[in-house]
Amino acid sequence: MKKKIILIIIAGILITFFIYRKNENHNIYLLSLGDGLATGMTAYNVEGYSYNDYIRDYLESEHILEKYVSGFAKTNQTIENLITCVENNYQLEETNIPIQQALSKAKIITIGIGLDELANTSLKTNIPTKEIEDYKKDMEHLIKIIRNFNDKKIYILGLYKAYNITDNELNSINDHLKSIADKYHAIYIDIQDLIENPQYFLLNNSYYLNYKGHKEISNRILRTINT
Repeated sequence: MKKKIILIIIAGILITFFIYRKNENHNIYLLSLGDGLATGMTAYNVEGYSYNDYIRDYLESEHILEKYVSGFAKTNQTIENLITCVENNYQLEETNIPIQQALSKAKIITIGIGLDELANTSLKTNIPTKEIEDYKKDMEHLIKIIRNFNDKKIYILGLYKAYNITDNELNSINDHLKSIADKYHAIYIDIQDLIENPQYFLLNNSYYLNYKGHKEISNRILRTINT
């Protein structure tokens, strides 16, 4: 009788352990970083559904979402501001989550930044070469810092043409983002072709995507999540 009880207890412990391990291995903490592209900013200057929201919905539908943190993505945020946010361990007021804690816990980090900053500059003047080179250096610095906290999946979104960004400038930036992704074992997501498809945009005078565009980005990211 005692042996039977002991076996039942051991079996219960093993079942509990395997359930815990299964949940631990599969639950995903999703962290979004970036500017208006990451927040789902629309042509009407209100935030809509972003590619991150579609990824969250998918993870929820698969019952593998642990947490979704999107507060560190802000429209018109510059790469320099985001780096400062990480280095100073900025804390979200609404949730009291410090960014370094979010970085260390995340299993998936998406980064879409640079579109607002460079597009806005291109409206005023030709983008100075120094600004593009600074952006490239800052992006590498950001990924290097993040890798100090996290060794999981990082998705780096490329840029597409916005306002007066030239083809040469865009290609130079995206080539560098690809090399950063390779160097730091991140995943580069090419979205340069989106601008060629008018169904992804609501207004011709805005570079912000509509929900179809964001859905397409989410599909490109989700196709790589289990690889």
